[in-house]
Amino acid sequence: MKNVLALPLLLALAGAADTAKRNVLVVISDDLRPELPCYGCDDVVAPHLSRLAGQSLRFTRAYVQEALCAPSRNSFLSGRRPDATRAWQFVDHFREAGPDWTTLPGAFKRAGFQAVGCGKVFHPHLPPNWDMPRSWDDRMNATWADWMYPSEPRCANRSTWCLGDDDGDYEDAKTTATALAMLENVTAEEETPFFLAVGYRKPHLQWRVPKRVAALYPGGPDNVSLPAVDVAPEGAPGLAFHMPFAELSAFEDVAECGGPGLMAPTAAYPESCQRSFRYGYRLAVSYVDEQLGVLLDWLDDHGLDEDTAVVFFGDHGWHLGDQGEWEKFTNYENAARTPLLIKAPWLPASFGKTVSAPVELVDVYPTLCGLLGVDVSYVAAESAPLAGRDLSGLLRGGAADDGHVALSTFPRCVGGENYNKNHARNATYADWFLNDCNDVPRDLFTHMGYSTRDERWRFTAWYAWDGAALRATGAPVALELYDHAGDDGACGGDRSAFDYETANLAGDPVFADEVAALLAVLVAKFDIPHG
Repeated sequence: MKNVLALPLLLALAGAADTAKRNVLVVISDDLRPELPCYGCDDVVAPHLSRLAGQSLRFTRAYVQEALCAPSRNSFLSGRRPDATRAWQFVDHFREAGPDWTTLPGAFKRAGFQAVGCGKVFHPHLPPNWDMPRSWDDRMNATWADWMYPSEPRCANRSTWCLGDDDGDYEDAKTTATALAMLENVTAEEETPFFLAVGYRKPHLQWRVPKRVAALYPGGPDNVSLPAVDVAPEGAPGLAFHMPFAELSAFEDVAECGGPGLMAPTAAYPESCQRSFRYGYRLAVSYVDEQLGVLLDWLDDHGLDEDTAVVFFGDHGWHLGDQGEWEKFTNYENAARTPLLIKAPWLPASFGKTVSAPVELVDVYPTLCGLLGVDVSYVAAESAPLAGRDLSGLLRGGAADDGHVALSTFPRCVGGENYNKNHARNATYADWFLNDCNDVPRDLFTHMGYSTRDERWRFTAWYAWDGAALRATGAPVALELYDHAGDDGACGGDRSAFDYETANLAGDPVFADEVAALLAVLVAKFDIPHG
């Protein structure tokens, strides 16, 4: 009889062989949608991301747990979902719910790595002091330079985008410089591996970049494509829509294009304005790509490219006029979906491969630990377990779980609590009007949207919010169903991946069985009472 090892044992043995002195570089880009050449979107110039993708496992359906900076980062860095962190806005943080939790960088620090970071990794002050010293090497703000993320001057004309001098003052360039200094520090200790997290703030607004970046787009704004549909999905509930009043009203070019009056479900900015905004965003993406290239070149030049795992993703996606939306703040695909590239140079069989099954950013934590042989079994004894799955087996040739369901949430504060004094509600406001909860205490939310994404369907249920229990209550007040049949996550072909959610099918009797089945899954996954 042949001595055959089962696949799990083989993978475990392979993992043990992977635990030699190896390092981790995590690169996070703010507000980044997967509109990139490595995702079949050739209108964007990002050669360094294409270079990284060619040496990585690329995930075409990677989803965030909430499409807002602070909650998303609280989630993927703690490894827990928003329902566990109880951090859904810019007020709360995961340490309130999990004072005993070990974070992603904290797990590597505990495992003996030099855990360092720079730029926008945790959202500023959420948790306090960037979770020092729990998550990071004590030398970061003492022996070594200040690592906190920097700032830059505003565009002179208060526009969404502008071009500056090639040697000007740019926050992401400062982050890169700090990252290189960190690399010099951590590699001085040759026997101790490092975990370095680098957070770039772009393509978050403002889109201020060096003039040289504009040379990548010789046609300028006039050569930029428009969204296929620039109004809200047909039949979508008002709760699904977000009006980015506070974020966009600060910019003069938005005001010149029509201002808040065109931030409505059935309105759209003039085509010239849409092209201009989309152009500015692309400039910022290409600038982040340039900064990534500097980091990758440093690893190559110092002989560390073969020993350093590299992970790249965005903290969430972004709307660029598609569905009538701008920015994030929704449960739609374009806000919840992000690029995800994982490179393990000692596993070359994974290079250039693609995973189309749904995955989530909470999977990054256990996956990196699995790749580097970092034991996190002790986390099971903490007050909440890790929510994600270890995907490292996929880089070793394992099969993806095509049946996995990705989960996302987003709160709503109908009545303008974020804008009216003392969080007073205005009952005359439509559900979509001034409904964000950015600075609203979580017990004052009015609704919560829960969304599932499987290989075909995006399904969202909106519930009234029980502020005392901090959970959904009653039956759903609105449902959404969007069909992604044929969506391969790319821009090519007759239909772009960014153009699938144009009509809400939840009210169509033809799809009644699908709605019932998907609602049952959603209620179970989110543990919603009386669903």
